[in-house]
This record gives sequence, structure tokens and C-alpha cells, in this order.
Amino acid sequence: MSLDDDWHYLPTRTRAGALQRGLGRGAVRARQDPAAPELVYACIRRDHRWLPLDDRGVYLARLVRDLELPIGPIIARLYTADDDSGEFTHVLRVAEALSRAGSGDMVESLRRYVRIGPYWREALGTIAAAWPANWWDDLLPVAADRLASAGRPLHLPPGAPWGEWAGRDERIHAAVAHGPEPLTGLGELLSAADDFGCLAEPVVDSLPAARRVVADPASGQYWSALCVLAEQGDESDGPALLAGLDWLDQREDDMCGYDRLVDGLARVGGDAARQALPRVRSLWFSPHSYERAAYLRARLELEPDACAGALTEGLWDCQADVRLIAVRRVPLDEKLERRLAYLRDDPIETPEVRAAAAERLALEAML
Repeated sequence: MSLDDDWHYLPTRTRAGALQRGLGRGAVRARQDPAAPELVYACIRRDHRWLPLDDRGVYLARLVRDLELPIGPIIARLYTADDDSGEFTHVLRVAEALSRAGSGDMVESLRRYVRIGPYWREALGTIAAAWPANWWDDLLPVAADRLASAGRPLHLPPGAPWGEWAGRDERIHAAVAHGPEPLTGLGELLSAADDFGCLAEPVVDSLPAARRVVADPASGQYWSALCVLAEQGDESDGPALLAGLDWLDQREDDMCGYDRLVDGLARVGGDAARQALPRVRSLWFSPHSYERAAYLRARLELEPDACAGALTEGLWDCQADVRLIAVRRVPLDEKLERRLAYLRDDPIETPEVRAAAAERLALEAML
């Protein structure tokens, strides 16, 4: 996310705030809002994700397509976005999703970007991973020429298209042989994410040890011990996990890690888990949307009869795993059956969500 000292997320109750967070309500409301075009473009111009793990590409691309917005501003933004903060990757994901949605103009624009754009290697890797080979394979000479004219060795990552092209062009073969390039820009952001609590790996080696450590929140292993309790503990560990949520709240400008503890509370159950429910409901509105599926899973476990609204909203959510849960569990009516058909037939939806929507609709038809 682009962080300025004087910038803050807008309130969730506003359309702009809901769109910034990738919430389903933002997508639904945008369809009836005359101001929606500018709000959507604003969310494309500026990366509102809390971490690169959060997804907005399909969410925003669907709004552009369904509202029939011009793609010119998105193409222009590709050339001005800064990759150091991950903003180029954010815009690229929207553009690539639009290309799979059937925008021939966006396909040609991304191909042209590979020819002349500054972050052409990331763009090429993205389209090669998502597009049919016949959409990008003829760009091999372009890529080889750009490598040769770079003036310095450019190391290339493994995977499409470089691995296959290395056997067909000596210049690409030499670049691949140098190994991966030192991390810059988005790569540094992803690597730095290992420092966030939400991605920390447990180092406490046993459940008894974890229970001893959590008695001292000042311990350097406190977070690791909480992760062990969340994964291996029982109902007696619920209060410690609940206290862990309070500890996360005290970490300045860090919205990460709640998903692990919420998953743990949902697993162990008991009074502490039920006490956490109001917080779980409020965490739904976090801009760190990567963790949102954990909050929905917890509510389904702890209050299954009170989740219809969240499941309905989840069908429009920015995160594919939230949409997947919603497709499988939402109580259906005629309107929501149409939404499942939309997800089933949308070429930019993930294969897992499309398959789940097809399966759910087939089962409903049999009943």
C-alpha cells in the first residue's frame, strides 16, 4: 500500500471506503452510484492493499467491465505507476484480468507495454502465467532484444516464459543461467513481509513450552507461542488466544496475524471463542483482505445461523477464498443463483470458484 503521513482509509460506511477495502458491499453499491467511475479509477490509481498478498485485481477489473468504463486511464497508469511500492503490480493485475475478460484492446496494450514499458519483465511474466501461449509467445524476439540492449546483465526468474524460451534463444539462456536477480521493488516488499506477525513461523517447539511462554507477553517468542496454541491447543488455551488479539491491537500500524488466532479460537471453541465474536465481525472490515476468509470461517463455526449476510456479501468480495466459501455455503434464492451463474461463467474468476459455483448450481437443480 502507498503510505503517506497524512493519508487514511475512508470510513467503511462510505462507498469509497468499502471499495478501498475490496468489500462486496462496495462492488454492489457501485452499480447504483453515479460517482462510481471516479471511485473505481481512484482505487486503481492508488494501491489500497495493506500487503501485496491482498488482492484487488479481479475485483476492480469486474467493476471496470461491468460498468463499461473506458480502459484508457488504466493503460496510462501502467506507464506512471511506481514499482518500488508495488503500485505497478496492482495496476498490472487489474489490466491482466481485463484482458482475460475479453478486452482485446487491453491484450494489445499489455503486449505493447512489453515492447516499450519500463517494468516489462514483470508484465511479461504476468501475462505468460495467465494467458494462452499463442497470445504472448511471439514476443520472444522483443524480450531478447530488450535484454541485449539493457547495457547490463539482467537476471531472470524461473518459470514462464523464460524457462521455455531459454532453449530457443542464447541471450535468454545466458540471463536465466545467472540466476534470480536481487530483490527490488515488489520483491523486497514480499520478502519484508516475513517480518510481519501474520507470516511468522512458529519456533516454540512444543505445546507445553508455548503455554509457558504466553505467560510472559514480553518474551521474544510470544507470537510464536501463540501460533502453537492456535494450531495445537485446546479450549483451555482460549483465554490466551483472546489475550493475543489484544496484544495485536497494541501493535502500531500492523493489521496482520489476526487470522491465525481467529482460526485457533474457532478450532478450540468455548467461552473465549464466543467472546471474540464481536471482534471477528469487526475484523471483516480490515483493508488487509487476505485474512478475511479466516473471519468468515470462524463465524460459520461459532455462529452458523448468523452468517447469511456475510456469505451474501462474500460473493462480491475481492478475495477468491472468500468467494469460494460463500459459493459453497450461502443460502440461495433466485438473485443469488444468478450471482453463482455469473461467477461460474466469468473467464476472470479462478478455476476453483467457477467449479464450485457450477457444482452448487447443479446440486440446486437436482433438488
